[in-house]
Amino acid sequence: MSHDVLRAFETAVRESGLDWTVLRPDGFASNAFLRADQVRSAGTVAAPFADVALPVVDPMDIAGVAAEVLREPAAHVGRTYVLTGPVTMSQRERVRALAGVAGDPVTLVALSASEARARLVRFLPEDAVDGTPSVMGEPSAEEQRVSPDVERVLGRAPRPFAGWAERNAPAFA
Repeated sequence: MSHDVLRAFETAVRESGLDWTVLRPDGFASNAFLRADQVRSAGTVAAPFADVALPVVDPMDIAGVAAEVLREPAAHVGRTYVLTGPVTMSQRERVRALAGVAGDPVTLVALSASEARARLVRFLPEDAVDGTPSVMGEPSAEEQRVSPDVERVLGRAPRPFAGWAERNAPAFA
């Protein structure tokens, strides 16, 4: 879904007259599962924009923030939390982390934006795919910003991608 559509949903929630809290996670660390077959079968990851860094978030941190918001709703009413990992990481850096848990070397195969789009439309709706390359290839400063919100809500730093990779190593080995 495009950022415009998501922001429209957020606006509707804010204007609903109900108490609300918005959780806005950035790229999910678990999107790496889309490359698990490539890692296991060929020892490669084919991806565009190898050196563009984004702050991917561990889904366990998203769940932790959501649980905290549900446990103490009054403390979070009217807030929007941007959920990111602790640092920005490029595709190349994430592939290195996956290689560290896969047990075998993993090579990054750089794709052009058009090659990436052709692969993505095989399993994602076109409207979702159309916004993905721009975020991945030319992210805004906001999309690259590491947010303090996970730490603010949970009282601890967000989990790093390497920790997510270690917990999910069997999928890549």
